[in-house]
Formats: sequence, C-alpha cells, structure tokens
Amino acid sequence: MRINTLVSGLAMSLALAACGQGGDKADAGKSPEAKARAEAGMAEGPTPGLWRVTTRMSGMPAGMEAPTVETCIREAKFEPPQGAAPGSPRVSCEQQSFRREGDAMVGHMVCTTAEGVRTVTDTRVTGDFARNYTMEVKSTMTPAPTPSMAEVTMVMNAERLGDCPAAGSTAQ
Repeated sequence: MRINTLVSGLAMSLALAACGQGGDKADAGKSPEAKARAEAGMAEGPTPGLWRVTTRMSGMPAGMEAPTVETCIREAKFEPPQGAAPGSPRVSCEQQSFRREGDAMVGHMVCTTAEGVRTVTDTRVTGDFARNYTMEVKSTMTPAPTPSMAEVTMVMNAERLGDCPAAGSTAQ
C-alpha cells in the first residue's frame, strides 16, 4: 500500500510540476492551481508528436524500475494521473507551490496520506518541451515503507522523436 502511495505521489508531482502556461489567454474555467502555474510562466505542455520517456529511480525496491515508454501526444497539455493523488480523500496536501526559477520550473509539495505517511516532494523541470526536457523529483517519506525508500529520487528524460504515427498504428 505504501509503495502505491509513493508511486501515486511521484506521478502527481510529475503532472503538477510540468503544468500549464496560459499566457494572454483568458483564465475562465481554470482551477486555482492552473492559474498559479500560468502566472509562473510554466509551459502548456510538450509539443505534440511521438515522445520517448525514460525514467530512473533511486531508493525503489528491485523490480520497480520504470520501462522506457514511447507515447503519442496529440495536444500540448498536461493531464493529472489517475489514482490516489493530492486532492483525493486519502491524501491531504498542506503545501503546494509552483514557480519559475531561471530556466527551470520548480514545485514543492507536502502531503499526508490517511495512513499517516508524510511525503515532501521537490520537483525541478528543465528543457524546452519542443525537443526534450528533464524532470527530477525528490521525495522524502516519513515514516518510510522501507529504509531504502526514506528518500527517493526519480529522473525522467523525455525526447521528441517526430510526428505521431498515422491513425490505426500501435503507438499510444
């Protein structure tokens, strides 16, 4: 259960750290979080096309490595992951901040699960979202599910490979 909580927390930090720039667009209908990200000058999302994403994680048990994934992005927007995440009944977050720091987008989040696991997550995203970007997520859990998971670092590299395959192909 705690491993699922960690993975959900990391996935949410990925989505939140790399979300939405609104620019001059009207903010009508946007959540307060989306408005804050837009004010911080964060990218709307990666350029549409076929992307390869590789992920390395330290502190995770053997067998929990993430496979390299190729995915077709059809719209330049980020979507929150499914499952337990900040805002769900089982997770409460007392701190969430997003800001631009030089050429990076930086996020900080402190959340606690219903089981009492407190997770502090710091995220840093660099790159241009047109060709490639790197996201580093550092999470500290108290109490940790295992000693090696007290501090987990995930580094995700995304590289645009080209246009999406034609409709009906196997790429997602």
